[in-house]
Amino acid sequence: MIKSLRTLLHFSIILTLIMSCSPNTTAAKRRPPEWVKERPISSEYYIGIAVVKKDANETSYMQLAKNQALQDLCSEISISISSNSVLHQFENNTSFKEEFEADIRTSLVQDLEGYEIVASWDNKKEGEYWVYYQLSKNQYALLKRVKLNKAKKLSQSYFEEGKQYENQLDLFQALNYYAKSLNAIKNHLDEDLSVMTLDGTINLGTDIYNSIQNIFNRTQLTPEKKAIQLEISTSQKEPILVKAVWLADEGEKLISQLPLKLEFTEGEGILNGNVSTDQFGYATSQLSKVTSRQKLQEITVSLDLSSILDESNENYELNKLFFTEESAPKSKIILNVERLKAYLNFSEKIFGEDSKRGILENNLKKELSENFFSFTNNKDQAKVILDINTNVTKGEIKEGRNYKVYIVYLDCFFSLTDVKTGMEIFNDAIYEVKGMKPISYDYAVKEAYEQAVDEINNTIVPKLNQLDL
Repeated sequence: MIKSLRTLLHFSIILTLIMSCSPNTTAAKRRPPEWVKERPISSEYYIGIAVVKKDANETSYMQLAKNQALQDLCSEISISISSNSVLHQFENNTSFKEEFEADIRTSLVQDLEGYEIVASWDNKKEGEYWVYYQLSKNQYALLKRVKLNKAKKLSQSYFEEGKQYENQLDLFQALNYYAKSLNAIKNHLDEDLSVMTLDGTINLGTDIYNSIQNIFNRTQLTPEKKAIQLEISTSQKEPILVKAVWLADEGEKLISQLPLKLEFTEGEGILNGNVSTDQFGYATSQLSKVTSRQKLQEITVSLDLSSILDESNENYELNKLFFTEESAPKSKIILNVERLKAYLNFSEKIFGEDSKRGILENNLKKELSENFFSFTNNKDQAKVILDINTNVTKGEIKEGRNYKVYIVYLDCFFSLTDVKTGMEIFNDAIYEVKGMKPISYDYAVKEAYEQAVDEINNTIVPKLNQLDL
């Protein structure tokens, strides 16, 4: 009996102690930890702390807190530009340096390794979730050196392959390997990129840039004809030839398998724009037709860097700095474009009788001269003969209480004949162009002429432009 009483007494005491301690324990759990109240300062660790509002998705808010904590941690890591950095090559390009630093910040978070979670705190009262991460400064420095050395090793390998291709005058391959070499160190441009080679120490960043510029400076593109005279809408029978030469110290060398780009920089036409040099160093392009009305036009021949300077490429902005299009080899071809020499036969009938008014003839001559014809009075000098026959017929007269309107209809027929072959190469017409004017039929005819010029510009001229004369 006494033993039972003692047992019951002990149980009561223990229960009382538990009940008396419980409120204090709960309160302790609710108190925020010291690192929440005051941010820790450490000489050995980078620290990242974040707090987020909790939502229904536990994974979502925990991941968000982690991401923000790591961003906070990375903000403690300073970015210093080495005195041997290639960025000094572009010190005037402020926008690129700012963009580079922003990219470095982004890659820091994405590529961060070696960090660890120190603690987390669930603030149930406020609906908050806190998290505390840290990263050893010594470990970060070690991992950074490892990544830098790995990047330099890969970049050096590509760079040396590029040098081999350059020595073999396979310049396109050389430039592509220099682009690969640059890509390998793109996240380390702020650091010292010096490496040892058999020829001594080089800085990868500056040597990649200098090697690219060396290719640009030593490559010379020379058109066989720097000026070409041709007629608009007429095929250029002879191809455009461009010679690619390497200006070596010991003399000129021909460059084969070099991709070139030809494009109109003044005017417009149909041109084979992408070509490569053959084993003799010549690239051949065909100019099918000049379609612009400009008298002086220009074709620019340049090294085709489209595969490297592709705007969809994530390295486009970086490549643009190293592969500067302004310094890339190029040359110009001037086109002196003449109108096609034509002899005009013009006949005009108004209300069944031949007319010599000349109004429509002069207007059509002016319009067609602005497009592609150069009219001559000497039939022997003409390459084509243009026959234009017009016929105006009377329409009805509309009368009202206080007005009278005269209506006419105009048909216009076109025929173009090649003088050399005697073959008709074009035939078309416009029909029933209406002229409506009060007072008399003469005024209606004048309006029909004006309407006809507009319609010829809209329908006949575009078809003439499509001809391969």
